Amino acid sequence: MRRKTVLKCLAILLIMTLPSVLCSSITEAKENGQVVVYTALDQVYSEPVLKRFEKKTGIKVKAIYDIEATKTIGLVNRIIAEKSRPRCDVFWNNEVVNTIRLKNKGLLEPYASPQARYFPELFRDEDGYWCGFAARA
Repeated sequence: MRRKTVLKCLAILLIMTLPSVLCSSITEAKENGQVVVYTALDQVYSEPVLKRFEKKTGIKVKAIYDIEATKTIGLVNRIIAEKSRPRCDVFWNNEVVNTIRLKNKGLLEPYASPQARYFPELFRDEDGYWCGFAARA
């Protein structure tokens, strides 16, 4: 029972905050009409949030999902491989270590989300490169 309550709270938090997390350049996304999101989160959980974003903003989301065989590192490796010609606008990872690794390699851009203030400093990169907004057991 408690776990379901926690999951519902996380889902509500995601739906409320994801629009500002998703578009590091909302103007560019609106001009293109699309944003490319690489997500390591299982499709069954991330797809409803992405659909809600589309409905709320009118911006189409092209989601690229990690596959089970390469979970956690597949999309990280893809971003590294695409460094000279990036294709990902937003990286929704499911763990912080490889996100920090991408930051250290210079493969992420900072984003000052207006929603970041709602997250404890412990769960935000001090330079604005990432923000932890979910948890897993």
